[in-house]
Amino acid sequence: MTRDILLKGGHVADGGTGLLYKSDVLVSDGKISRIAEDITDPNAETIDCLGKIITAGFIDAHVHIESSMVLPEAFGEAVLPHGTTSVIADPHEVVNVAGASGLHEFLDEAAKAPIDIFTVVPSSVPATPLDTNGAGKFLASDMAEFVSRPDIVGLGEVMCVYDVVEGNHEILDKIALFHNKTIDGHSTGIPEDILDKYIAAGIQNDHESNDTASMLARYSRGMNIYIREGSAARNANDLLSCVRDERLDVSRFAFCTDDKHLATIAAEGHISYIVRMARSMGFSWGAVARMASYNPCRFYRLDNRGNIREGYIADIVVTDDTCDNISLVIKNGRKVAADGKLIHDIRRTSNKTFANTVHFRHLTPDDFDIPQSLCNIAIGLVDGQLLTRRIYPSQEECNGLSLLATIERYGKNGNMAVCLMNGYGIHNGAVATSVSHDSHNVICAGDNPADMAVACNRLKELGGGYVIASEGKVIGECALPAYGLMSDRDADTVSATIHELETKAHALGVNPGIDPFTTLSFVALPVIPSLRLLDTGLYDVDEGKFIS
Repeated sequence: MTRDILLKGGHVADGGTGLLYKSDVLVSDGKISRIAEDITDPNAETIDCLGKIITAGFIDAHVHIESSMVLPEAFGEAVLPHGTTSVIADPHEVVNVAGASGLHEFLDEAAKAPIDIFTVVPSSVPATPLDTNGAGKFLASDMAEFVSRPDIVGLGEVMCVYDVVEGNHEILDKIALFHNKTIDGHSTGIPEDILDKYIAAGIQNDHESNDTASMLARYSRGMNIYIREGSAARNANDLLSCVRDERLDVSRFAFCTDDKHLATIAAEGHISYIVRMARSMGFSWGAVARMASYNPCRFYRLDNRGNIREGYIADIVVTDDTCDNISLVIKNGRKVAADGKLIHDIRRTSNKTFANTVHFRHLTPDDFDIPQSLCNIAIGLVDGQLLTRRIYPSQEECNGLSLLATIERYGKNGNMAVCLMNGYGIHNGAVATSVSHDSHNVICAGDNPADMAVACNRLKELGGGYVIASEGKVIGECALPAYGLMSDRDADTVSATIHELETKAHALGVNPGIDPFTTLSFVALPVIPSLRLLDTGLYDVDEGKFIS
């Protein structure tokens, strides 16, 4: 039996009432058993919390664990020292690759994690009908078996906005299936009259507010707002400033990361980063505890957690007033991290073997020839952005551009497309990845077909991951055998390996203003302007058509 823990002399942040008050907290049998001043318990381990804040464990209201590139167990180990004890996960990437079987496997892996992972079922698989994914359509009939599970808390972000407002039965059937649970939104950039119809269909929240105007448009219409701060999308400063300055109701807000990489988590924290930001802006600890812990539990109907209350699950963070130093994390009544480090007796090992999802023919340099019709057009990368530009290079300029290829990786049709790309900058080598939102086909960039073939063929042998080739041989790799998206290694090992690969890619001349791998992960996503290379061809997002 776990020994009782007595937290003495701290200040409790109550996310329900918004109050901060001095009290002791006694933890017994995994629950908060008593909250009062001057508690004594000679059998408990007593921890001095004088000058500290005692608050509920932080909760990420919307995250794609796949973006961390490790399995849920390792992800949990990475975020626990930063005070995150639960997350709401949307395994959109896994389900695009492997459908219902992938979701079953993800839920099995999630159950092994040292944090609580509650899952929403991905709603938009495939994300578009323009390219090839592994699962095909994931319909309401495929979802039905998951609805009653206690670890399933809703329907994942509904990205097909126009299908909703036009009454497409496939998405409306999914929304109806989850009518007793939470329906997540994704509605960036749509006109306000469309937004009204979208919300009326049952969409309850949005995490895609990139500016205060879009946030206020959704807030004023009754949506709950998830303030996001990930690795690429950094919106929290502006949105929190608006919440403070406009005196908005904090009971309508939660914090999320959406996509946050291991290196960013290690460098700055997880939800704790947004907590520190909110405290620095003058939000009270009561307001912060409401947004960081209490509200997500209310939004997803998670009872008896997310606050410091008697009878609640003992997920607790002990920190200083600014949240710069998290001195203790308690999960289910057990100490799991202290002073930014895991207490290692929580570690468990996953021994799952995943089926290889990378199936394409052996490639040769000849496969990377550019069609004559595409010799005078190129995708132009933009430093620091996911947007691309349409470039019309001269014949001389073409000689200095990179080759870009997208290869269908599920063995369905053998599709492959090749074009020119400006702004990547690689010399004497090639980079290949199987992480490619949202369909996750193989993407390869290089300055010569021979190295591109080497990199892609090695990627196939690995079952997915990252590969760098130069002068006819592989010079760096990171295997991602779980759906071609995640490693089965621990977070520290994966983070170090990826950092080493980034260094090697930049040494080959990859533009220092871009991430060598993340940049490629988005060049096949046909919802972001202007040009994207799909396995089905070069697609003009602005015109809504393929370039032949």
